[in-house]
Amino acid sequence: MLELHSPTAFPETLRNGVLCIGNFDGVHRGHAQMLAAGRAAAAKSQIPFTIMTFHPHPAHILKPDTPRHPLTTLAQRKSLLAQFNPDVLLIIPPTREFLSITAQDFLQNTVRINPQTNTGIGASLLVEGPTFTFGRGAKGTIRTLEQLGPTLGFQTQIIPAFETPLSNLTLVKVSSSLIRWLIEHGRVADAARCLGRPYSVTGTVIEGQKRGRTLGIPTANLQTKTDTDPGQLLPAPGIYAGRAKFANQSHLAAISVGDNPTFPGTPFSVEAHLLDFSADLYGQTITVEFNHWLRDMLPYAGPAPLVTQIQRDIAQTRQFATALSIVHNS
Repeated sequence: MLELHSPTAFPETLRNGVLCIGNFDGVHRGHAQMLAAGRAAAAKSQIPFTIMTFHPHPAHILKPDTPRHPLTTLAQRKSLLAQFNPDVLLIIPPTREFLSITAQDFLQNTVRINPQTNTGIGASLLVEGPTFTFGRGAKGTIRTLEQLGPTLGFQTQIIPAFETPLSNLTLVKVSSSLIRWLIEHGRVADAARCLGRPYSVTGTVIEGQKRGRTLGIPTANLQTKTDTDPGQLLPAPGIYAGRAKFANQSHLAAISVGDNPTFPGTPFSVEAHLLDFSADLYGQTITVEFNHWLRDMLPYAGPAPLVTQIQRDIAQTRQFATALSIVHNS
């Protein structure tokens, strides 16, 4: 897979192929359906397959005062997109100049070939979803692709939205915005139905209050954001059952998101208690997966009742893991 960061550097030998364009935040099941169709079309015609995405998200440029927390880090997104075996992964920095290009100019000079500079992707087939927009002010739509394609020399294939039932049996069309809403409301099991995998957050283990250790239940305190990186979207405050993964290891984990109201003044944090694990994790990069919401973040009368509740959380985490194992192995 060739990784590029500008369409002007696109090799002529990889032109006349299939192209999928999108932010692909989360690389969810709808994205996967579209990308798989793009890969299949390229394989059938024995032509190159290119994925174009953007980093950072264009909203960072258009609305710099409104932090946007992505569903995936760039590293996670690249890894997920690589599973579709593109010949080229084109990751474009969306400058204001780039975002000001009209939809027609974008198609004519980037998706096809700029006649003046002989640069561009030269795609012969665009595979997109039904809500795809592009160009200045997001004025370009799939209707634009269908209208201009015959004139500019490319075909268009539109893949229907992916639908899935949530836990309450509501049938939904999967989208990044829906997944964001589910995560923000603690509905991580439903988010997993839409993503095709558990929602996860990656961070570096740092020193925290060390209160868990004094209670006999040590936790790994994750630094999920920095001064220059707002970090991934975090689930609603609460306690979750999940897993912690690092260095090719995977452990069941009871995960806390919030400020622990039992001890006023505790800073907001993401902490994971790894079951049956006691080694030092300071400085390690770990990924926590959120499988199930267990309960709200509640205040308790003191350390003793809090410890009792945490033990219940740990027991529930084991029960969920056992249930999942039975389902997956049956």
